[in-house]
Amino acid sequence: MPLLTGKNLTAASSTFNTPVRDFWQELATALLQSQPQCESLRLKEENDSGLTIDFLPLQPHQEHPDRILNLSDKEETALFRAHYTMRKSAQRLAPKLQFAKGTTGIVTTADAFYLPVFLVSLRMLRKTGCNLPVEVFIDDWTKYDSTLCDAVLPSLNARCVVLSNIYETAARAKPPNHYQYKIFAILFSSFQHVLFLDSDAFPTEDPARLFSTAPYTTHGLVTWPDFWAQTISAHFYHIAAIPEVPSQSRLSTESGQLLINKDVHRASLLMMVYYNYYGPDYYYILLSQGSPGAGDKETFVQAALAVSLPYYQVQTPPGVLGSHMNGTFRGIGIAQADPILDYEYLSPMRSHIHPDKVWQNVDLAHPDTKVDEGQNKMHKAPQKPRPIFLHQNNLKLDPAKILDDDRVYGSDNRPCRIWGDKKDRVKEFGFDVERRLWNVITEEGCRLDEASDTCMRLTKYVDGVLD
Repeated sequence: MPLLTGKNLTAASSTFNTPVRDFWQELATALLQSQPQCESLRLKEENDSGLTIDFLPLQPHQEHPDRILNLSDKEETALFRAHYTMRKSAQRLAPKLQFAKGTTGIVTTADAFYLPVFLVSLRMLRKTGCNLPVEVFIDDWTKYDSTLCDAVLPSLNARCVVLSNIYETAARAKPPNHYQYKIFAILFSSFQHVLFLDSDAFPTEDPARLFSTAPYTTHGLVTWPDFWAQTISAHFYHIAAIPEVPSQSRLSTESGQLLINKDVHRASLLMMVYYNYYGPDYYYILLSQGSPGAGDKETFVQAALAVSLPYYQVQTPPGVLGSHMNGTFRGIGIAQADPILDYEYLSPMRSHIHPDKVWQNVDLAHPDTKVDEGQNKMHKAPQKPRPIFLHQNNLKLDPAKILDDDRVYGSDNRPCRIWGDKKDRVKEFGFDVERRLWNVITEEGCRLDEASDTCMRLTKYVDGVLD
């Protein structure tokens, strides 16, 4: 659909044609027919120390955690049969998946709370020179803001899409909630090639190039790592009838950003929908025993595995955004590596002969040191891939509220940089990314009224800290 302007933009963007409605009717029916015929799963109560598991690559055969209370053979068989039914439906429905062939765009979700945060993220995206269209999915018309959706967003090549306009056409489908919105936004987006970004995530450079080279072109699904090991139950693999993957074979998933080719991953996408539709009762628990609320993050990779389609998880571990104060590091966000550089770098899996997680100069040396000495060779290992996505998942960048947060002030209660020393950021990103961020926050905070208290406070902060 062409990008329109004016009061009818959101209505037009949220008008789904007959093939889309028919497909959703069939998919909703398949979801209902594949409902597990057993009680909701429950986890054993444990203290906070049991919620995360460290990633131990030198112990690849460490057992999967087993904290599910009520998963007898009877329940597991019920889940197995329902999963088999859905997988057959996914294979049948995959060719009918609707999207505009050859299109590329960015997709996100936002509500009234996150829209101010998203506007900062969107402006940060545009500062990179990226002009890809953006679809912003909102729950229903009660979340609609005419000024934002029909004036501000179109000026930034973005538009609102009301999810309920299509979702509610399947009357028997239960309403989505919280984590489930992400997968339905991807499903109903008009694009074939999708970069999904959480509303509080943004790139440091134009991400459009990611679509034209490996690993996206070779795998069609690219995910990024979290800080922890997987906590996927071994029972999931029994239910999905696929080979069990060692718990320490990869880090868990951090889904602030995701790349997917909907043409390649048609069946994967439908299984992602299934795992999220029945996520709160079953699959979030099966896929994340540490924190079931984060179970949606593992639905992407596991869905691809379930239908034997490829995926690529960035191997470079995430970095932490934040600053030190009084000897304590205050983490407020996550930095994720460029997948193209990561694919070329091929991070080493740590082992007993190479305990480091990065390449060292000595790794390139000739086994016989005299050979290098005779040729006067100096070997230098490639640099660790630099970050391209910043997910500000902790400190929310709402221009009207950010200066009320203690984390933007130092020990003497004076305003300070939130991402640490300027020299370190310039070395890491090639420019002062925090300066760009605060310029954008101020731009958005002053958009409505340059004489407002919000605008004056932000301007004073920028002048005092960054200048």
